[in-house]
Amino acid sequence: MSGDDHQQYLDDQSDEIEALQAIFMDEQFQILDVDTLETTTAQRLKLHNAADDAAAAAYRITVVPEEPDEEPPEIPQRLGLLFAYPPTYPDVPPLIVCQSEQGISKTDLANIETHLHDEALANVGMAMMFTLANAAKDWLREHANLDVGEMEDEAARKKKELAEEERLAKARRAAGIEVTKETFEDWHTRFEAERALAKALAPDAAERAERAKRMTGRTYFEKRRGEAVEAELEDDEEDFDLDDLDDEDDLLDDLEALVEEEGVSTPASSY
Repeated sequence: MSGDDHQQYLDDQSDEIEALQAIFMDEQFQILDVDTLETTTAQRLKLHNAADDAAAAAYRITVVPEEPDEEPPEIPQRLGLLFAYPPTYPDVPPLIVCQSEQGISKTDLANIETHLHDEALANVGMAMMFTLANAAKDWLREHANLDVGEMEDEAARKKKELAEEERLAKARRAAGIEVTKETFEDWHTRFEAERALAKALAPDAAERAERAKRMTGRTYFEKRRGEAVEAELEDDEEDFDLDDLDDEDDLLDDLEALVEEEGVSTPASSY
């Protein structure tokens, strides 16, 4: 390739870049810093040092499926169309890499690149990057996995989920308790501790209840003495000696002392 031909290619490429900058807004068109590109991307764009007589510049066009006057969807799609010029562009196709800036699957990216390669072959010999950007936009509108209806459904689902979470949060706040993982674990720990304590005390409680049902020796003798007095009053209607009762009191006290010393109680059946 002669020096004049080489300069002509450079001029054609420079003119196209100026046109793209005029067509797209600043946020849609970028001149990339080659040094910051990922290695695989740089390799696919065949970016080398300018001294190697290969492409040393790369560019990005951000493509969105909606028109400027259309309302953007709640779940937007954004395609990064990266490209670089081979030395003899536009007599050969540009080098292209498609990246998802938002909402585009890897499968769709591969399909878009194939589609753009076919379009580029059909436009060899003329400046084509604006044409390829429009082709990518049309492909997104027609073939992307998340079409407009699906994006709206997904947005509605997420909106409904957020509303339900907010409703539950308000209900918990109204009840005065914010149920979180930490509050639940704290409650569960206290609940288990209380249950373990109740289980440990259960035998003592049962034993105390059983003892309450037992009749001590003192109670037993007092009961029998009362029965004896009533029997004498009812059957004989005779006077009885109160000293006898005093003697029984002394006997009862002795028995009670013995019970306390031995640490046992006298059941009703032992008399």
